[in-house]
Amino acid sequence: MRTFTKSQPTVRLHEVKTQGRRIHLRGEVELDLPLPAQDERLPAALERAVDDAGQSLKRLLFRQTIEQADLQLLLRRLRGKAAVKFRRRGSACYTFKTVFGTVHVRRSRLEEKVTGSTHQPAALAWQTPQQVCITQGLRHAVADATLSQSAQSALDSVAATAGEPDLLCKAELLKIVHQEGRQLRQAALRRAEAALAEHPQAKGLLLPAVAPPRPEELAAKADGAAVAADPEEEGVSLPLGFPGSKVTAEAVAREEPRQVDSGWVVVQPDGVITHAQAQTKQKRLQTYTAVVLLAGLSWHFAARSPQELIKEVAALLAVLEVHEGKRKLLFLADGARWIRDWFEGLQLRDKAMLLCWYHLVKHTEQLLSLACRGRQHRREVEEPALRHLWHGRVDEAVALLRESRGQMKKPEALDELVGYLQARKPYLVDYAARKEAGLWIASNRVEKFNDLAISARCKHQGMAWTQAGVEALARLQAAKRNGELASFRRQGELPRWHEPQLQQAA
Repeated sequence: MRTFTKSQPTVRLHEVKTQGRRIHLRGEVELDLPLPAQDERLPAALERAVDDAGQSLKRLLFRQTIEQADLQLLLRRLRGKAAVKFRRRGSACYTFKTVFGTVHVRRSRLEEKVTGSTHQPAALAWQTPQQVCITQGLRHAVADATLSQSAQSALDSVAATAGEPDLLCKAELLKIVHQEGRQLRQAALRRAEAALAEHPQAKGLLLPAVAPPRPEELAAKADGAAVAADPEEEGVSLPLGFPGSKVTAEAVAREEPRQVDSGWVVVQPDGVITHAQAQTKQKRLQTYTAVVLLAGLSWHFAARSPQELIKEVAALLAVLEVHEGKRKLLFLADGARWIRDWFEGLQLRDKAMLLCWYHLVKHTEQLLSLACRGRQHRREVEEPALRHLWHGRVDEAVALLRESRGQMKKPEALDELVGYLQARKPYLVDYAARKEAGLWIASNRVEKFNDLAISARCKHQGMAWTQAGVEALARLQAAKRNGELASFRRQGELPRWHEPQLQQAA
């Protein structure tokens, strides 16, 4: 935390004027600082003192420029016919909260001669709130600090940078973060709608109707089963490792890190559960995320519902011309019901889904831990079963598990595992071949994004959230990872996706 010093610069302005569309200030600055003891702490002490004085100087300059801009606006309003209608009626104090602290300024008031009503021209022109204006710079600094720190730590950090304790309160911080999250959500949906409007034929192919998961599904995302369409349908191309695929390992360049199958767009969707605040009247909240991969490019998404996530991802896939067959679609996911419903509802010919190897192993280990008689017994059953699954031999793995049913402490857990594998058989492939070729076999990109955007920030012990809070942090991180946050803050819109650039980059 910054040590707040008493060092204050004295500014003597000799000239303040406006030249064209520029404000010109000329003056001199006088600064008196105590000289610390001549020891190893002297540079740090002077650094703090000069930094504090610099913040004070910024506040002085901000006040002078704001008041000069206000004066120019007043003179403009009193020219010509307006001079007959209005007269100057003194000034009023107004407060700005900035990244360098609180600044109090004087703003001119005008009185209408006929009615006697008064107003501040600057308030109308600059669209400032009635009492206090929190500047955009401070809003952005607060939101950025909240991405990696608790609310109180973020407040302390911003206050220390500004050189002013208690610059903002926690309620103001939360309001700022929620507002920017809403603005990002609205901008993302506008971009998606614009992209889909440019590709109207994509809507029927890329926008399946997916209902949000039921409350009981939040506790176990992979529960339930759904039988997918036969992936070996004649004429459908499949990536390396899938049953019926004509692609060979030699056709894929072996490189690190993992590569996207040539001609395919990879979508890694997922969901993250967080504890809900009591006021939400829910126990858990789920935020939906996705990472889309194409060659060396990636896009990150976060939304509060599967419908919004699907719409945004569909818009990007439309720009990538997936619906026209220019690129094929590969889903890489944990097998949750809403993801399977999404995939199976896509009216695309060339599509495939791969069950994440990490989640497959984790689910197998969990169910065998319940079914088997101790750790050694679990290893004896688990190792050969996973060896079969690693090479895509699902029938052999199922047969082996069924043979060991009589040895089980809890056979129903083993039956659940067998049903899990059979229902997802079209999504279980030759993972060994794909790994050898350097291709994706696990949805670790979206898992890493989930950790960065949500888990590392929102899942500490004792934390509880509102949907608006979690979504705001996730959307801010997604925009930041995509390199779109600065552009959004300047223009109020997210940059459009452009296919020619994607082609060139790929």
